Amino acid sequence: MTADTPPATPGTTFSDPVTPDQLRVITEDLRTDALDAPGALKRVWSGVCLARLLGLRLALADPTWQQRQVNAESVEHQLARDLGTSATFTDTTLTLPGAAAPRPLAPGEVDDAVAALVEFSGTARQRMLAVAPKAPQWHDERVLRHDSLVIAQLAAAWMGERGSYRAESR
Repeated sequence: MTADTPPATPGTTFSDPVTPDQLRVITEDLRTDALDAPGALKRVWSGVCLARLLGLRLALADPTWQQRQVNAESVEHQLARDLGTSATFTDTTLTLPGAAAPRPLAPGEVDDAVAALVEFSGTARQRMLAVAPKAPQWHDERVLRHDSLVIAQLAAAWMGERGSYRAESR
């Protein structure tokens, strides 16, 4: 998967474990002022896919992270649905990737992963707001503006500040 080619097929899985550094590459791309609205939307989608895979690894580290991953998952699904309504992704079906058998993060990698997830969320929000007024298509501008609020919830989920809508089974 490259920054310009997000996964588009249902059930896409990745065998190589995603690292915080891979998410940071997308985060750095989002800091580029040269990105237009479609470019920003593509980078955000690639980042959401990497964040999901990194989150699946993080969820295996501890039950606390598992609950936070459930909370983040609802945000990821909302972003996938919303980004799919943009003009940029008109001809693309956005499906969140899954990991066949995610490898847990080492205990020393947990803080780095959370920091990368929070940094991605904040940077994506800033870029989305910056390019929204310049979007050539109304549907792109609408998604950029609205989902700048949604993507902020991704950081909130990983910081434990966002509750879940799922009922926990006992």
